[in-house]
Amino acid sequence: MTRCAGWIVLLAACLPFAHVRLYPHVHDDHDFRGPGSLVADARAGADLLWRADVFGTVDQPHGHSGFWRPLLLLSFRGEHWLTGGRAVPFAWLGHVLTLLAHALASWALWRFVLRLGLSPPAALATALLFAVHPVHAEPVAWLSGRTDIVPAGLVWLGCVLLLRPERGTACTLTALGTFVAALLFKETAVLLIALAVPLLRLSGRSWRAAAGVPVLATGLVLVLRAALFSGGLAEDAYVGPPDGATRWFTWLSILPDLIRLALWPGAPTPIHPVTAATHAAAPGVVAGLMTLALLAAITFTGWRSKRIALFYGAGLLLGTLLVLAPWVRFPLGYPEVAAPLYERHLYAAAMGPALLLGAAWGALLQRVGERSVRGRLLVVALGLGAVWLGRQAHQRTTVWASDEAFARAALRQAPRSAHFWNHLGLSLSLYTADPASRREEALTAFDHALSFDPQHLQAGVNRFLHLLGAERHAEATQTAEVLVALHPDEPLVLYNVGLWHLSANRVQEAGSLLERALASGRPVPAGTREAWELCVRLAAEEVLGAPQIESPETAPGKAGG
Repeated sequence: MTRCAGWIVLLAACLPFAHVRLYPHVHDDHDFRGPGSLVADARAGADLLWRADVFGTVDQPHGHSGFWRPLLLLSFRGEHWLTGGRAVPFAWLGHVLTLLAHALASWALWRFVLRLGLSPPAALATALLFAVHPVHAEPVAWLSGRTDIVPAGLVWLGCVLLLRPERGTACTLTALGTFVAALLFKETAVLLIALAVPLLRLSGRSWRAAAGVPVLATGLVLVLRAALFSGGLAEDAYVGPPDGATRWFTWLSILPDLIRLALWPGAPTPIHPVTAATHAAAPGVVAGLMTLALLAAITFTGWRSKRIALFYGAGLLLGTLLVLAPWVRFPLGYPEVAAPLYERHLYAAAMGPALLLGAAWGALLQRVGERSVRGRLLVVALGLGAVWLGRQAHQRTTVWASDEAFARAALRQAPRSAHFWNHLGLSLSLYTADPASRREEALTAFDHALSFDPQHLQAGVNRFLHLLGAERHAEATQTAEVLVALHPDEPLVLYNVGLWHLSANRVQEAGSLLERALASGRPVPAGTREAWELCVRLAAEEVLGAPQIESPETAPGKAGG
């Protein structure tokens, strides 16, 4: 078993998730990789991908999320080039590469745990439990989750090189490169890199030698970021409760749930709603403080006793909780989530419980003897446990099998969410095999969204476009008037209503709305200026005919979905 342990880990990591290669782009994938994204826009060269916000566009590369992840964008661009941007091959290749990244991260973890001094059986048990952990369903099955997989694998691989008893310059430089690449994939790799310092110290290095590569890698990336990236948050980005004390209390309240998810995630869902905790006595706050204290005590005990597995496993869990603390305000995604309670954040953290369980299993196996009857039973139990966990992981991936599955799973957790009702409407009308047959269902979903939030911008625009597609012109006219009244300076509304007027030969009305969109000073949809210039030219030439305008079914990006 020892000789083929690496292959066992690779196989275990791939089997539960192999079917995700057939999944399409879902939710945020459309922003990262779909039409209108930086990755899919031929005008965006490699130099722009190095400088842009991860959610940026050619027209507005900065000012979205404040996240700088150039290697993620470049990897997506490479896949887009290899597949010609065709939707099915593009998604298939992305899923295959993400699956391989998970397999290689699991393999790197196995090698890393061996370097920590665990016995080969304990290292194999740790890697197996990590590879099939059900919490990995989200990052592995959802292309947007690749940002968490690749950095973990790269840092663990770098640690393997740094922990070699005798390492040369080539190993050191390679480890430096893996650390830098991890940080260029996602900023949170800094936690794993920071943990490498005390880990190397426990392995016998001096503090100076232990800190050399991690500090140099972090410094290089900070310099690159300062030189290349100047992005910030969008003005309307949702970053949680505005009050600082409430953000801290809310963060404390989610810590027990984060630990629970790292141990056992439960029912599959893309969202775990979080209610803001406004005071110290709010539910979960005291339990969160106790969670922090317990993990800090275990980490300190591991450090003092030089038990590397205990220190690293507990320290990784503790560090993950601290990284998610509201040190700096950052976008949380959905207004139903007042603190960052997402399973994808726990990809590397799942190694903590796996390491502690694997070390305990290995110690027990060593005590009873590998070749004894009880030892063989322990091996069989590990194998059966890995198969059962893999099956659970396999079943949990169904949420990311389609946009409709994604939206319906989210609505089971947040049934009054205007955002997810809007997304369900889009999934029914744009991302299905026969959109026309489900247009009425989509309109009902948009109506639900607006019933919960009458001013929801995207739901209002999408409902307007789908009314046009259904040729319900009277309702569309009334909806257009309401939209412009509710959002008089919103470029998305002005653009879409302007195009509608233009398609009906109402050139003056169209030109006025498009001019207002351009004068708003806010980012405008692609093609706004060109449409306005066309209105000016048509008005000057007194042309009565109207150009052909794309219908909502053929121009989904214009709905802002």
